[in-house]
Amino acid sequence: MNMRVINSKGANLKPDLIRKISEVTSQESSLSYRSVEILKKTNLILAIDGKEKICGWIEYYKIWKNWWGLSTLFVFPRYRGQKIGKAILIPAGVKTLKDKKIFSSVTDKKIGQVLQNYGFRETKLNELSTGILLKVMLVRYGNLKSFIKLFKLSKKGLQYFVKC
Repeated sequence: MNMRVINSKGANLKPDLIRKISEVTSQESSLSYRSVEILKKTNLILAIDGKEKICGWIEYYKIWKNWWGLSTLFVFPRYRGQKIGKAILIPAGVKTLKDKKIFSSVTDKKIGQVLQNYGFRETKLNELSTGILLKVMLVRYGNLKSFIKLFKLSKKGLQYFVKC
């Protein structure tokens, strides 16, 4: 499949695209909700097919100082099984943040293994500084709908990873 990657940093994403991503995060039970306001402050790495259709994305965002987050990997169902997330989006995110400290949380153990293959180590929240935890909560979950979805996801068993 002919695929290209677009990094939204410095690019002007269309408001319709941002709304669509927000809707997907609202509807998909495996994703944390991202409001349009949060997405406007987020950098996205998008996988685009040869017909200019979005196949999936991963987010990266500044948490605090030299800490960045890598999260919300999503591939549309019709593109799954083609390694778009594991072979294209995750590597692009890690490369983009190569000199940064990275925090990530996942619900899919397979994705956790992929992160470990890129040098991440599994961690517990109590191993992170209070400052980092507070910033993650404020930056990523700054509205009630996001907090509710996070609570539901945490019941499924979130795994936390860092790369320093």
